[in-house]
This record gives sequence, C-alpha cells and structure tokens, in this order.
Amino acid sequence: MKKRFYFTFLIAVSIPFVIYAGKTNAGVMYLDPSGGWSYTYAGDAAAAGPTDNFDSLDGTWDHDNGSDQWDGSEIGAGRPGGASALSESSAPSYLRLQNTGDPRDYGMVDPGSNRKLYFLHNMANDDVAAADPVLDEGITLSFRARVSTGVPLDDLHPDGGVGIAPWPVGGDGSIIELGGRGNFGVQQADEGTISFSLATNSEIASLTQDDRDALIFNRLNGNAISSDVDTIDGGTFNAFFLDDATEWHEFWITIQDDPTDLGTHMLEIFADGSLVPYSFSVTAGNGSDRPFDMTSFLTMGLPSTGQSGAFDIDFYSFKTGIHSPNTAVPEPATMLLLGIGLVGLAGVSRKKFKK
Repeated sequence: MKKRFYFTFLIAVSIPFVIYAGKTNAGVMYLDPSGGWSYTYAGDAAAAGPTDNFDSLDGTWDHDNGSDQWDGSEIGAGRPGGASALSESSAPSYLRLQNTGDPRDYGMVDPGSNRKLYFLHNMANDDVAAADPVLDEGITLSFRARVSTGVPLDDLHPDGGVGIAPWPVGGDGSIIELGGRGNFGVQQADEGTISFSLATNSEIASLTQDDRDALIFNRLNGNAISSDVDTIDGGTFNAFFLDDATEWHEFWITIQDDPTDLGTHMLEIFADGSLVPYSFSVTAGNGSDRPFDMTSFLTMGLPSTGQSGAFDIDFYSFKTGIHSPNTAVPEPATMLLLGIGLVGLAGVSRKKFKK
C-alpha cells in the first residue's frame, strides 16, 4: 500500500520567556492554571524509597512494578544508568533518568539491573477519586523536558552483549512501546494508557529521513483501546516535530474523549509558550503496570528492556479537567520558535525491544 505523508509546520512564532530565577509557578513559559496544579513533581528529588510503595523520588512515586528494575542508585554509581537529581542555570533542579540498554547481558543480574526504569504516581493522593476516568473526562498535563546530553551519563550496554560503547554525543531518545507506555503518561483507572516520549531523528527511520526530532505519542489505530498503539505498530504515526530535542521544551497538553470518534481520545498540544494548539486523535493503549480498576496514575520513565535512552525532567504537573494555557509575562523577552511541525506517517521502523 502506498504510504502517505502529512506535514504541517509552525514557523516564526514570537513567544514570551520568563527568567527562571525566582519563579513561583511550575512553568517557565506558561502560568499555572487557575487554582494551581493538582500535583507537580519539581525535578528536585531522586530518592529510592525503602519499601517501594509510593515513597520514591519526592516520596510519592512507586517503582515496584513490572516495568522497573531500578537499583536505587544515581547515574555513575551502582549498575549502569539510574536516576540523578541535578541542577544547572537553565533548570535549578531537574531529574535525569538513564537506561543504558540491558546490563544483564554484561553480568549484572536482576533484581536491580537498571534494564528499565518506570515510576507511578497515585492520583488518589491528589484528591482524584479512585475510579475517576481521568482520560475520558479530561486531564491537563504540563512538563518541561529534553533528551539528555553531557555528564553524567554512563556508557551504553547494548542489548545482546555486543559490546559496551560510549553514550551517543547527540543523545538517545525514546519511543512509545508496550501498549502505550513512554517517558510521560497517564493510566486511567478503568482502562487505557496514553504516553509521550522525546525521540531524536536517529530513533525512527521516518524521522531520520526528515532529519527532525519529535515528541511522539500513541498512534491512531481505531476508537477502541488496543495493544497496537506503539511506535512500531500499524495505524497513523503521531508526532509533534521539534528542531532539537536535546534543548529544553515546555509542553502543555490536554486529553479528553475524542469527539470525532476517530480515536479513543483527542489531544491538544501547546509548546514553548505558543497559545496555538495542534489537535491529534489517538488510540489509548492497554499497557498497565497496576490493575486498571485500582486507581489512575501518572507514569514517568524508560519502561522497556534493551531500549537505551536518557531524558531530563524539569517538572511534571497535572490537573483534572481541560485547562487552556496562559503565557507567563513578567520580564518578557522575545524568542523564536522555529520549525515546529506535525507529522502523520503510516510506517516507521525501530530496533527490536523486549519487556
């Protein structure tokens, strides 16, 4: 079947920027919604809880699940990869997560091989009813993130034991996999998972052809929850183009039931201070690391064995309901958002992964 390619580009958008020092809201380019966020992970903690029961990172995340083998160490200590709380002038506090591949193939056995890192935050702790279908009724997410480069980053331990190698200078991003899991996501209480990952142009053949990075998310593959929503599956590949995923990007995303009935849900994505949304129909995945009838979760991490990757999280916020963004206006300066685009591609390829 002939493949069709669709491209839309957002060009030359001037946006306000806020000096980071002294900020009081979670965002840099966007103000907090009215009444504040339901919860914000501020990127300033990487603790490994002693009981693996929603007591890690800032004390509200669990990593005792089927998509996690974190040994509790920082990057550069313990097994290769891990979680580190870092700081720099452009982000006074941020979390770096790194999965180096599959260290088991280099003599580092489970538990705690760091072959996958995945964290769950229980929304019931943020006054969300245990059975609340947050994806269907509407939820707003905001996060600032980038693909990691520079120190600290451990060497690659590629799947299959083919030889330890230096970490790629240009970074190593992620895909959507395992039924809709990725770097940032939401698992709805009754069922359904939608996630977002930062991918470099070396991750996916179609991005390589266009030489662009992207924020990628669930495919559109019908209006029923499916396992076939990942980057390597069929249907329509969904992506929001970025010039450089190794630079900080701030996203504001709303998710709700899809009024067009093309998919299960509709996304509106705003980025880097722009108030112009781009809409996508997506299909929720069936990937779950806790029973779907238990509660709704925020998810964050690198959940696949063998798929190396590293990314930085400045903050990650959510609020139930659909909330439109407003730009932060104190001390404005003008920035140029170049070449952000969208892509819908029917076919992509990616190296094999295993859970």
